[in-house]
Order: sequence, then C-alpha cells, then structure tokens
Amino acid sequence: MFLIAGACWVLFAASFGFILLHYIEQGAGLQFFGWMFSSGSVLVGLVHVVGFAIVAFLCFAIGAGLLVRGFVKAGDDAEKS
Repeated sequence: MFLIAGACWVLFAASFGFILLHYIEQGAGLQFFGWMFSSGSVLVGLVHVVGFAIVAFLCFAIGAGLLVRGFVKAGDDAEKS
C-alpha cells in the first residue's frame, strides 16, 4: 500500500511540475493584466510559480517518504520470516 500511495504522490508532483513548466512558458502572470510588464503582473506570476514549486516539492517529499517506507518495511518483513 505504501508503494502505491508513494507512486501516486510522485505522479502528483510530476503533474504539478508539468503545469508549472507550461505556466512559465505562457508568461507566468502576464495573462492576468494583459501583455504589459507591471509590478502586479510580476508579483502574481512570482506567487504562482513559488506556490507551484512548493506544492510539487511537498508532493515529491511525501511520495519519496512513502516509497522508502514501503521498501524498508518490505525488507524488514522478509528478514523476520
């Protein structure tokens, strides 16, 4: 169960990373205020980019932790038999 849950969390992280890359390619905030550079558009873009990066990192950390727990637990159970 840990392995399946960990794989799902890693896929969530990859999905957020994919969304983040497309968001950066599309201008990262410029679409909110038109095609002009203003402090508001830069700030909105920066907040979104940092937020997506944090979410992707947290999802990856949770997934990696669950995967490691699944592999370590499986190894411990095999040694006890």
